[in-house]
Amino acid sequence: MPKRRRSLSPELDVYISRTALTEEFLCGMRELQETGTFCDVVLKGTGESSVGIPCHRNVLTVHSAYFRAAFTQDWKESTQQVYQLHNIDSQTLKELVGFAYTLDISLNGDNVERILIAAQFLQITPVARMCWDYVEKHLHLSNCLTVHALATNYHNPNVVETALSFIRRHFLEFVEGEDFLQMDAQQLVNVVTSDELDVPSEDQMFQAVMRWLEFDRPGRLPHLHMLLGAVRVSFLSVQCQQDYALALTSASMALPQGPPESVGELTGGETENIIPRQSYSAEEVILCVGGRGQDNQPCVAATVDVFSPSIPAVWRLNKLRNGVCGAVVMRDSSSLVIFVASGVRTVQRNSRYTDLCNEWRRLAPLGIARYSEGYATLNDRIYVAGGYGVRGAAAHPLTSVEVYDPNDDSWSAVASLPVRRASLALVACDGRLYAFGGENGARRCRAAFCYDPSTNSWSRLANMPTARSYCVACLAPSGLIYVVGGIGQGRGRCVEAYDRATNRWIRKGDLVHPRSNPGCACVNGKLYVLGGHHHEELNSHDSIEVYDEDADRWALHECRLPQARYAFGCVVMKVKRE
Repeated sequence: MPKRRRSLSPELDVYISRTALTEEFLCGMRELQETGTFCDVVLKGTGESSVGIPCHRNVLTVHSAYFRAAFTQDWKESTQQVYQLHNIDSQTLKELVGFAYTLDISLNGDNVERILIAAQFLQITPVARMCWDYVEKHLHLSNCLTVHALATNYHNPNVVETALSFIRRHFLEFVEGEDFLQMDAQQLVNVVTSDELDVPSEDQMFQAVMRWLEFDRPGRLPHLHMLLGAVRVSFLSVQCQQDYALALTSASMALPQGPPESVGELTGGETENIIPRQSYSAEEVILCVGGRGQDNQPCVAATVDVFSPSIPAVWRLNKLRNGVCGAVVMRDSSSLVIFVASGVRTVQRNSRYTDLCNEWRRLAPLGIARYSEGYATLNDRIYVAGGYGVRGAAAHPLTSVEVYDPNDDSWSAVASLPVRRASLALVACDGRLYAFGGENGARRCRAAFCYDPSTNSWSRLANMPTARSYCVACLAPSGLIYVVGGIGQGRGRCVEAYDRATNRWIRKGDLVHPRSNPGCACVNGKLYVLGGHHHEELNSHDSIEVYDEDADRWALHECRLPQARYAFGCVVMKVKRE
């Protein structure tokens, strides 16, 4: 029996160069079309003379669902020798027929729109896809609105969103052009409602909306209420908030059903946008977490207010699951927030400042239940010092200090305070903890102490000039530690600074308002004091003060908290930009 010849490779026996074969086939079909050989239909477009384009029905049927239906159904068009297309010009039709025979078409800014419209009509999907790809890659301020309109008309949601995203990214440039003034109300709403709108401040968005309105005020005023609902009012400057209020009045009067009963009805009420846009120029914000409100309002204890000095603006995040009175930030000041529920042993964690009602988990409990404690973060660990413990029915000041290690989710005791203290101020600086003031029962204290974790020991510092409790402490850019506000001999406005280099105290300018249990933080080189309680008048503050260290002067900030609050956690966090 003769031996069977063994192939070098099974694939080689059947391999054919499809590229070369396809090219040869297309050249042959093109030659047949150009010479009219076997052509059985002539296509004619608008503006053309008696000379049409000879074609093969089978070729058109392969590429176009429109021609497939026209030539295969029992219609009169299926047998016509000359097929007239009244909505496609002759040049466009010639280019599309050329694609059918060569699988190639040349696109540019002058022809892409007419070719796209014709390809959509004739249902030549590959050409339409190439046109969409082309316009997406060549979006410009001069054509983005046209592309958006095309994509909307032909139900291409991907390109619609691409065009809108382009407008959002180049919003400040786009609003200077004439196309912006030609937008319809819904297009504008689709742009300005997005978190991705690239504006450094909400003022610029609001001013753009008003410019669009004034271009045709009588015709556009009925749409103003819808656009004002997209404005993030919390982030407007004081002046623009006043202008917004006037615009709101105009919008409400223009509604067909008359003015709404409340502003919330007009702007969306609880659904109003309260999260900053990604482009806002804020890098660090101050979080006011939980606490107490005027007359111990329970709603305050479960809320988080955010103050951005750089925007500037204040807004409220989603509610917390539980009321809390303390907060610290660990690690890189953005990835981990710890909330300590005062008066109990519960500790909770959440890792995203913009969504504080989700992703909670319970951590190891404190060793001792306490409230009115001092708390601070040092070397990626949380320290809780002093406070009131409960023994039977009576509260008593504590000396104990506990530290939390996030690596193994555990609390452990470290060296106790030299004296019993509650309602003290605790702050971390240069690898040490500093404790100021506080109270031992009804007695206010002047004592100050420093804790060194390397030796696990406390040392005594120079006494504060003013005995007080319920004060707060914050490290200033100068390196001084400021102790602010509190209760003690009417000293709610008192501010004193501790100089670590000389172990001396310096009296500083008084606060504008007396404040006990306020929040205090340093952002962009300035000290801010937020909220607090007026111990003598028994009312709480929603105001914010900012300190000029060079001039030694406090001034009221233009922003205010949504509600008065005190005894809350106050932390600085970095805003992440995606």
